[in-house]
Amino acid sequence: MPMTAKRASRFNRRLLIRGAAAGAAVPAVLPTTARAAAGTASRTPSSAKTSDATFQWLGTSGWRIDTDGRTILFDPFLSRFETGLFKQSFNPKTPLTTDGETIDRHMGRPELILVSHSHWDHLNDVPYIAAAAPDARIVGTETTYHLLRAFGVDKARIAVVKGGEALDFDGLVVEAVSSRHSRNDAYSYFVPGTLTSPPPRPQTVSDLPEGDTLAFQVTLPDGLSAFLMGASDFSERDAAGLRPDVAMVATPSTSATHRYAPAC
Repeated sequence: MPMTAKRASRFNRRLLIRGAAAGAAVPAVLPTTARAAAGTASRTPSSAKTSDATFQWLGTSGWRIDTDGRTILFDPFLSRFETGLFKQSFNPKTPLTTDGETIDRHMGRPELILVSHSHWDHLNDVPYIAAAAPDARIVGTETTYHLLRAFGVDKARIAVVKGGEALDFDGLVVEAVSSRHSRNDAYSYFVPGTLTSPPPRPQTVSDLPEGDTLAFQVTLPDGLSAFLMGASDFSERDAAGLRPDVAMVATPSTSATHRYAPAC
């Protein structure tokens, strides 16, 4: 479950928040500089400034970012239903369910929902949130697009990206970064594959393939930038040149990826 207690803290220019170590909604106090133009990676040093942004961990790779009355959700999975994954008895036919009461308590009023990939523990709650927040826009892969269409989400609300795009949502700049999914001990991962058309309405966790993985760099109107990862692997080449103030870096559970920590 997400933790909502706030604590004040002063950070260095780049903040690394790792998995379970990041539990609280943290007000950001960072040296930042506004981006000169959307989509550019260049940054110039500036004096320290205070941002009113708060970051609330929602569990797994999920985050809620609030700034000046605006809310962004990233991989919001709050329903937390049991699949057996952490009990060595994973059931791929586990039914997809939503915990509306918990979602309502923590989702806020999002205007943007960013989805790294389409596995259940990243996408499952997005259709519910989309219905509860009808003005929210969703950014994700083509597979995410087709799955959300299967759940009945209006296609006009979904922005499909592949990596390399820089989108300006009224001063909230979202840069999509081609990324990679975490690896297991067999050097693979659960339910790979992509979709090119909407499937029948998904019913179980195995109905939600990965569909490629994205990371995002979000730059807020006050200049604070945050890099968001939805899995514990990434493309170093595609992320080259990004200089976020805050980085949410997923911690791998295996050593399958070569020199993961040094690359980060």
